[in-house]
Amino acid sequence: MEARQKHNRRLRKKLYLGEFAVNLFEIQVKLSTSEERDLDAFIGSFVDQLEKQGLTYFGYSDADGIEGHVLSQKRYESPTEGQKQELSEWCGAYPGIKSYDLGELVDINQA
Repeated sequence: MEARQKHNRRLRKKLYLGEFAVNLFEIQVKLSTSEERDLDAFIGSFVDQLEKQGLTYFGYSDADGIEGHVLSQKRYESPTEGQKQELSEWCGAYPGIKSYDLGELVDINQA
């Protein structure tokens, strides 16, 4: 039996393969303060920035910052390098961020 099976379009879509693969990237942000009000303000601004770009976030936050993944709000779409770059620039300009890291785009089924 062949190790790699060929799938028709319907199965590729159902399994998120080929042209239906969805990518995401990891994000880690460390804030310069551990004040709860600063974290709340950051998360509010962060969510606004993501929504403006058509992106969404899942992960967790603690007193130091956030860690999680960013993906597109639309089904069968992935963040673009341009969206990732825009988010990186936003993080670089946000006054309360001590450090941040945006990972490479990876297939959501491989993350």
